[in-house]
Amino acid sequence: MSFRRILTAVLFAAVLPGTLVGLSGCGGDEGGTAQAQWGALGADEQATYEYVVPYGTSVRIDQGQKVDLMPQRLDVKVGESIRITNQDGRDYMIGPFFVTAGQSLAMRFTQPGELSGVCSMNPEGVFTIAVTA
Repeated sequence: MSFRRILTAVLFAAVLPGTLVGLSGCGGDEGGTAQAQWGALGADEQATYEYVVPYGTSVRIDQGQKVDLMPQRLDVKVGESIRITNQDGRDYMIGPFFVTAGQSLAMRFTQPGELSGVCSMNPEGVFTIAVTA
């Protein structure tokens, strides 16, 4: 495994949970949305929702083309899962997730709540995941 992949894995494990907390919206009892929780999804497990950022997407974005690879909102149930595979040469924020070039992110949703963040993979510029029981 290359140094970059090891560093990415370490940073992902250390930084992503805090990033998700920061991007998940308001919490507490003042009308905020609870943060969804997640668990690991094995590399060989089929995900309920699979998305791929193909190679060349960054070129399309740089040329001013609209990219429509992700929905603006995804309604999921506890126990369902998502996998986002970035085959492009550029890292992306895809909603609450940071997906590095050439890597995949996979997780299973374990608690109801909502995750949201900026997204350059749809025309709306936002990707929200609403997890229900």
